[in-house]
Amino acid sequence: MFDVLNRNLRYLFVVNFVFAFSIQLITPLFPLFLSELGASTAENASVISIGALVSTALMLPSGLLIDKIGRKVLLIGSAVVNMISIYMMSQVSTWQQVFPFFILYSISWTLFIPARMAMITANSEVVNRASVFGVMNTSWPIAGVLSPIVSGYIIELMGWNKVFYVGAAVNILGILAGLRIKGSDRSTNISSGRGFTELLGAQYLPTLLIFCVYGIFVSAAVGGVNQIMPLYLDSHYNLSAQQIGLFFTLQSIITLITQIPSGAFADRHGRKRTLITLLIPIPLLLASWHFIHNWWILLVLNSLAMGLWTMTWPSVLSLLSDSVPSRFVGAAFGINMTGNRLGQTIGPVIASYFYVNFVQTSPFLIAGGIFILATTLALRIKETKLV
Repeated sequence: MFDVLNRNLRYLFVVNFVFAFSIQLITPLFPLFLSELGASTAENASVISIGALVSTALMLPSGLLIDKIGRKVLLIGSAVVNMISIYMMSQVSTWQQVFPFFILYSISWTLFIPARMAMITANSEVVNRASVFGVMNTSWPIAGVLSPIVSGYIIELMGWNKVFYVGAAVNILGILAGLRIKGSDRSTNISSGRGFTELLGAQYLPTLLIFCVYGIFVSAAVGGVNQIMPLYLDSHYNLSAQQIGLFFTLQSIITLITQIPSGAFADRHGRKRTLITLLIPIPLLLASWHFIHNWWILLVLNSLAMGLWTMTWPSVLSLLSDSVPSRFVGAAFGINMTGNRLGQTIGPVIASYFYVNFVQTSPFLIAGGIFILATTLALRIKETKLV
C-alpha cells in the first residue's frame, strides 16, 4: 500500500492522520455541542457558516503562501492553530463565545489543505498521481473510523470538555511528524504579479472556474447534509451521540476500503470517466432519506452515498493538478479549495432554511439535486496531462 509513497509522503501521511483525527473528533457532532449551549438550528448554522466563510476568504491567499513560506511551514502552522483553537473551545460557556475559536479552527483547515495537496503533487509523478492521492486519502477515513466513536463515548461518559482536550493534545504528534519532512520546501514560485496574471489568463481560467464551481456544488450538498443529519437523527429517531457517530464512522470505513482502488482505477481507466461514473448514483441515495424511515437502512445508504463522493477525490485532485503547470499547482489548489469552502459556507445555511421551513427531509432532496448539477458540470472537465 505504501510502496508508492516516498519518505516525505510517509511523514505527511502521519500529519494527515493526526489532523484528520482531531478534526473528525469534533466536527461531525459539533452541531450537538452548539445545541447543548443553547443555539437554535439557525444559530447553529450561522456559527459553522461564518467559520467556513472566513476559511473561504483565506483559501487562495493560503495557496499563494505555499510559494512564499513553504509547504512544511504551513503544515506545521496548521497543527499549531488547530491545537490552540480546539483547546480554547473547551473553555466557552455560551454558543456566542464559540465564534472566534471556531473561526480559528476553520483557518487551520485553510492552511493545511493546499499545503498537503501541493506536497503530494511535488512528490508524485503524473502517471501514478491518482494512486498516490488515493493512498494518501486513506489517512482521513482511518482516523474517521476511530474519531466519531471515541468522541461519542467521551461525550456520554465525561462531557465535551474532555473531547476538546484530546483533540488539542493529538496535534503534538502532527507537529513532530511535520518536522521530519525534508527536502526543498518551495515550489517554482508564482508569487510575482506576472505569474498570477498568467494563471488567471484565458489558457487556465476557464478550467479553474469549472473546478471551483464544481467544488461549490458538491461541498454545499455534503456540508448541508452533514449539518442537518445529526439534528434530524436526534429529533426523528432519538438516537444517542454514539449512534449518530456511527453514521460518520461507517462512511469512513467504506472510504478506507475504496480510496486506493478508486485512485488506481482512475489511473488505469481515465479520471474523468471514473468521476462521472461515481457521481451518477449519489442523488438517488441522498433522496432515499425522504422515502425510507428505518435508520439502519439510512445508515447503509448514507454510507454508500458519502463513500462514492469520497471515491471521486483522487480523480478530481489528479485532474486539477494535471490541468496547470507545476509552478501553479499551489495557487490552483487554493482556487479549488476556495470553491469547496464557499460550498461549505452556504450549504448549512441552505439546508437549515429548508429543514426549518419545509419537511425535515427536504435538505437531503436539495442535496441530491445539487449533485445532479455537479455531474453536468463535471462533464465539461477536460482530461489533460501537463508535465
